[in-house]
Amino acid sequence: MRIPEKALILPTLYLIKKNDGISTSDLIKELTALFNPTGEDAEILDKRNDTKFSQKVRNLTSHRNYNKMALYTTLIDSVYNLTEAGEKFLDKNIIQIETLFLNKFSPETLTTAFKQQLDISETNLTNHFIYPEDTIITEGQQTTRTIIGRKRSKKLRDAAIKYYKSKSNGTLRCAVCDFCFEEHYENIGNDFIEIHHEKPIAQISDEEFEAHIDDALSSVKPLCANCHRMIHRNPQKPLTIDELKSLLK
Repeated sequence: MRIPEKALILPTLYLIKKNDGISTSDLIKELTALFNPTGEDAEILDKRNDTKFSQKVRNLTSHRNYNKMALYTTLIDSVYNLTEAGEKFLDKNIIQIETLFLNKFSPETLTTAFKQQLDISETNLTNHFIYPEDTIITEGQQTTRTIIGRKRSKKLRDAAIKYYKSKSNGTLRCAVCDFCFEEHYENIGNDFIEIHHEKPIAQISDEEFEAHIDDALSSVKPLCANCHRMIHRNPQKPLTIDELKSLLK
């Protein structure tokens, strides 16, 4: 999957803020580590030290009058800093951006999610959240910092538990190894599970949330803690359910 220049803008603003300013060379290193470009993006340009991906990072500078980087940042001696407009725009998207950074999704998922979030933010829609698996899934964990986000996350988790119990005679079983907490730990294991979210779910408004729950259920799977950790053992390239099943002995 090619990584478009547009997908680099939000993480760039975040890295500028995180590092209190950042040079172009350091930005290339950070974004390369985040997106792990492969295929054509990883190819070295003819008679250059740049890859096609690192050239896209440099293009954030050469295209800054067209991609709004001139509005969001200053660039002095190849060092980026945020403008007041950049600070406001970053703050508007900070929950979604931190969610994507903290959960270490696959490069393909990050590419799609960052581009999607920028598209949505530029339309000035409000109450738009990207839900990663661990804000929805893991019992007790909260990385989304808003009350709305926590309420929606719980609602989706509850819907997922209800859905998978109905598919398995009232029990919750790991989709990889078939482990059931309730069978092994009796009542203390009732309704205990982690649910693997295969892609972020975008939510536009409170009114439309119910409709999106059904869409979300198609991309979440119940997993025991062991299988969930194995899927994410390599954060840059998480395994699929089927890939982990093929490794299970």
